[in-house]
Amino acid sequence: MKIEIRKSQSCEFASALTQENMKAYYEIRSIQWNSEQFAKSWEEFENFDIYLESKLIGVLRFSYGNSNCYIRDLQIESNVQGKGIGKYCLNYATRFAKDRGDNCIKLRVFSENPAIKLYSNHGFEKVSESKGLMVMSLSI
Repeated sequence: MKIEIRKSQSCEFASALTQENMKAYYEIRSIQWNSEQFAKSWEEFENFDIYLESKLIGVLRFSYGNSNCYIRDLQIESNVQGKGIGKYCLNYATRFAKDRGDNCIKLRVFSENPAIKLYSNHGFEKVSESKGLMVMSLSI
């Protein structure tokens, strides 16, 4: 299985995938998708595309501050989830943050999201939880 991570080329793909993957969580919380807000964040974050066998299947997005690397999005098409791609991306993120000189990687995840298991298995620990949103952190 060949997985590649490259600088992103398509805000449209990332927006559509994120909207689709987050739909159920947003519905539970009555959150409306905001395309303008996503487009603005696209300019502010560092965005990467995830490829499986040369097919675009996901997006990985970062922001930075206070010697921390923040995973803003890790979105993978549902039909290829559970195949080790998320683990590969977290390993990539850890190396990436280490190379940048960051001390910690942080992320936020909805409390019922099964990806929590992936993050925990990678060494992320729960820092806080409020209103169904969990903050997790990994010291590097």
